[in-house]
Amino acid sequence: MYLACLYAENFRIFGATPQKNGDEDASLSLDFRPATNVLVGENDSGKTAIIDAIRLSLLTTAADFYRITRDDFHVGPDGRADTFKITCGFKNLSTEEQAVFLELLTVDGNGNVALYVTVKAELMDPLRPHRVAVTTRTGRDGQGPALDGAARELLKATYLRPLRDAEAELRSGRGSRLSQILAGYPAMRAHGEDDFDEKTGSASTLVGNLRRAERQIGDNDAVTAARDDINTGYLQKFSIGSDVLRGEIGVAGDATLARALERLELTLFAGTGEWTRHGPGYDNALSMAAELLLLNNNNNAFAPLLLIEEPEAHLHPQLQTRIMDLLRDRAGAAKTAGTPPVQVILTTHSPNLASAIPVEPLTLVARGSTFRLAPGLTHLDEGDYAFLTRFLDVTKANLFFARGVALVEGDAEAIVLPALAQAVGKSFNECGVSVVGVGGVGLFRCSRIFQREGEQIPVAVACIRDWDLVPAGTSAEMRKKLKCSAEMTKEEIDKHVAGLRDEDDGHVRTFVSDHWTLEYDLAAASWTMATLMHQAVRAAVASKNTWPTAEKLAGSSRMSSAFQVDPFSSRCRPSGVRWPACSAGCQPFLRPTGPSRART
Repeated sequence: MYLACLYAENFRIFGATPQKNGDEDASLSLDFRPATNVLVGENDSGKTAIIDAIRLSLLTTAADFYRITRDDFHVGPDGRADTFKITCGFKNLSTEEQAVFLELLTVDGNGNVALYVTVKAELMDPLRPHRVAVTTRTGRDGQGPALDGAARELLKATYLRPLRDAEAELRSGRGSRLSQILAGYPAMRAHGEDDFDEKTGSASTLVGNLRRAERQIGDNDAVTAARDDINTGYLQKFSIGSDVLRGEIGVAGDATLARALERLELTLFAGTGEWTRHGPGYDNALSMAAELLLLNNNNNAFAPLLLIEEPEAHLHPQLQTRIMDLLRDRAGAAKTAGTPPVQVILTTHSPNLASAIPVEPLTLVARGSTFRLAPGLTHLDEGDYAFLTRFLDVTKANLFFARGVALVEGDAEAIVLPALAQAVGKSFNECGVSVVGVGGVGLFRCSRIFQREGEQIPVAVACIRDWDLVPAGTSAEMRKKLKCSAEMTKEEIDKHVAGLRDEDDGHVRTFVSDHWTLEYDLAAASWTMATLMHQAVRAAVASKNTWPTAEKLAGSSRMSSAFQVDPFSSRCRPSGVRWPACSAGCQPFLRPTGPSRART
């Protein structure tokens, strides 16, 4: 049994279902995997709303109170909605689970059994944001029996909020989170018995040891002396008539397992035997380890569910990867051990986490819509998934968090494009565009992530690739196996370019260089661009040993101004002299066209 689906209408960023033909479906409908599910996407896309919808429906083991307010109701073109509905659906119930929830189950026409928990909220008074009527019932539409306390207890989720104070949660205290976690540990159950023997003073259980400690503290010489001094020296003087006033000094609270666990705290030691304060990153990791202990040993939960928002908080990149490996390992280990698998649903803004797992468990959340990237839902084939699992690194995983993506073949384009955008006043950073260099082989394997049937992911993807044809006069060393455009007919060239755009679909478009490569075309655009490109080439050559200083770059600029590009030989030459090759050893790299050529 696991949380298989989530539906939400008019809850925060998610709107209503279509009321008539032609209406847009703005509601949430999301399926989950039994093990690990990772929600990625930019800020305010709906990731937290998904987590909170689950929390609101199932409650959490930490007993944190979620108060619905006016702000939770969706605001659309027609104003704020006055009701919302959230439904969590559990599927794959075992025979035992079906028996426990027998009266609450839903059976469809095919005989499939599911358990639906539906929360409906109604805004009673728009002027009083906290006056909200809430009902929790079973059934896909919330028309089934009410969910009683016992059933709800079995369905509670564990929730780790973002940027939480993990150190405070692991401290001792009344109702501490650590005491709740330890209370669910199977080995703790036997320690709820009081086995303190007053005659021998022996005890083995936590409660028994607590009773023994209370007795020893009460019999302590200093404690008894202070007690007697209070009674004889002061308290007895307040007595009236036959009244007897007498005080006792003892350990506060009753001797129960809960009280014993509330006095424990979990701290991190660095192997020295001495405690010292650690940063919030390790405290965060320690807290997650404790929560996983509870989930893996909680036999009362039929569907162990862990909700985590931004587990990368306070963690350096390597530790983020370790946390992701641990979560995936625990989700799989529980299943192989024969116990209910721990289902993990987490949100993240970290490319490190997004690159640390395969693409299949990812769900891209964009502008109030969700797009699972599982096989069969994208244009990726089996080989693409295997390729991306191996080669999707941190820099490439940026594409999951962008409003627009430029996929380029090499490092040169990844450096030049943002500079060009900045120069024309269209900063990629301001527009939320990520430039991802994936290499020629992986260019379209990455773009197919954004292609699917039906509703398209609202992210514009530009695949920028070379013409893969060389101009006349190109040396055999640079040409390699590429065809020469001068040796082809116009029909052959058009067919070749059309083949480069075969992968275009949805919001993915391919942009092919006009003459050879992006660098070549930039240099061919004008003499000014040719000069700048020549300077860039010289700077790149100089940077092989050390990055050139400003003076060297200025010298390179003066040197390049003394050179022009021979439009007939496609070679760099000093002004006024036609050489077959530049004395600096520059390779032929451009043939100016149009107005630039007429200027020669």
